[in-house]
Amino acid sequence: MRKLLHGFVAGAALGAMVLTLAGGAALAADTGSWVVTRTASPIVIDGDAWDWLPAAQATVLLSPAFSLVNAGAIGSDKESSGQIYLKYDDEAVYVLGIIKDDNVVGDQVGSGIWQNTAIELWFNLGDQSLPANPADYANYQEEDYQINLTPMVGGEQKGYYYVYPGTKAAFNDNDSIAVAAKLVPGGYVIEAKIPKATFPGFSGIKAGGQFGFAVSLVHISSIAGWSHMWTPGVEYAVVTVQ
Repeated sequence: MRKLLHGFVAGAALGAMVLTLAGGAALAADTGSWVVTRTASPIVIDGDAWDWLPAAQATVLLSPAFSLVNAGAIGSDKESSGQIYLKYDDEAVYVLGIIKDDNVVGDQVGSGIWQNTAIELWFNLGDQSLPANPADYANYQEEDYQINLTPMVGGEQKGYYYVYPGTKAAFNDNDSIAVAAKLVPGGYVIEAKIPKATFPGFSGIKAGGQFGFAVSLVHISSIAGWSHMWTPGVEYAVVTVQ
């Protein structure tokens, strides 16, 4: 079992921030700028969003009002919605998710965490014509990844990651990605640090570059069970690196 960074605090102040930034009224049909900017200093992976906000701009927004709900049922932002932030420096790509979810659960471990409450990050860092879409696993190349981040694993509250598909199994045998998460009222905050030197293709995330990217959320509905929502859809959007 990987020992990943973790820590959970149900703090009222951080919870209020989540409700403000990932609440229904706060999200609009604009899915974000699809731009990644450089961080002035390395980001501490501790599940605390204060070293990102308020200056950072969300790269991707997710909401059932404009995202593609392709499984189960997600009827409101309160059930599942959020903001995804990306930053980079010479060493790593950093991820922040501020997520509203009214039923955060996670009994699965390892490759089974796609069944937990989770964020799914889909990176196409090489030939953007392959794969044709994020779910086209058969045509994944060395520089294509699905990286799941979950705030719960094995029934425990702990930040955890898994890299798919099966051809990427070697990335799951060590602490390749640092992850930290905190449960807050109405949802969770999760951070990750992906080292460029470890993951082929991530070195291309630098000023002047572009890459394909999509995000999906897994929500475990108390009524409809496993539910899934994509932005922009089952397709990649082009992200510009500044």
